[in-house]
Amino acid sequence: MTEQTKQAYIVDVSAENLAELIEFSHKIPLWLQFWQPQNEPSIAAVHHLIGLAQQRAGDFILAKVHIGQQSEIAQRLGVTQAPTSKLIVKGEIVAQSDELLTEQQYRELLAPHVPAEASDVLRQQAQIAFAEGDPEQALQLLAQATAVNPNNFLVHLDLVQMYLLQGHLDKAQTLFDKLPDEAKQSADGKRTLGLLFFSGIVAEADDLPSIQQALGENPQNPAALYALAGYLVLHNQPEQAMEALFTLFKTDRGYNEGAAQKALIQLFAMLAPTHPQWVAQARRTLQGLLY
Repeated sequence: MTEQTKQAYIVDVSAENLAELIEFSHKIPLWLQFWQPQNEPSIAAVHHLIGLAQQRAGDFILAKVHIGQQSEIAQRLGVTQAPTSKLIVKGEIVAQSDELLTEQQYRELLAPHVPAEASDVLRQQAQIAFAEGDPEQALQLLAQATAVNPNNFLVHLDLVQMYLLQGHLDKAQTLFDKLPDEAKQSADGKRTLGLLFFSGIVAEADDLPSIQQALGENPQNPAALYALAGYLVLHNQPEQAMEALFTLFKTDRGYNEGAAQKALIQLFAMLAPTHPQWVAQARRTLQGLLY
């Protein structure tokens, strides 16, 4: 079976199929994900895992357990809250978590129990080629990765980021706009959207030395603070970027039709999947300044 023809295995667990699913875990891993409709973290966990199941189609079974409807199953497996994850291999629990994880953490939890995914291997080779100054080879490797597994939207997000690093903002935006919602709403998708947003700021700004000079003359220069935030994000300094945007918001919240607040919200969305506590505190700070 080629990877192009594989289907994602996503099922709902019931008393009738649980034993069969556990038996099937002797062939491929079984991921039991416990959730509840009114529990936002558990809904987010299911969303992350559906995306992972689609990317790794055929490599594991995602089995969703509605705690309210399947309380006996939850009780039997010692589950009292959502989101709880249990990864079962050959009938045995090999990994588990009782909290919401990031997409990357779910991937890492699964990785030791599934084969190396061919398109991810090609992605890594493409990233190395790009870093070594061979973008043409990188693009060829990404094209191969897409052919191997069209479901792996991370390949397309890699291409968007490569376009950005080459200064092709229009190409990057056009490709991103064509991606499915599941790609855009993934942790990598939100990060890429943030990079597009802040790349747009930098594209319209002066060069960095001019911005630093302007801030040396006036530390509250709104245009310079806004542009500096863009540069800081693109140089992987989000905390300093947030400080610059908060300074701008405090001194001139109306600048460019509320640009500071819009940029902060974009930065929150970009960082929330990987830095949830930090972003939660920053959101509270913004709310305090607003009201």
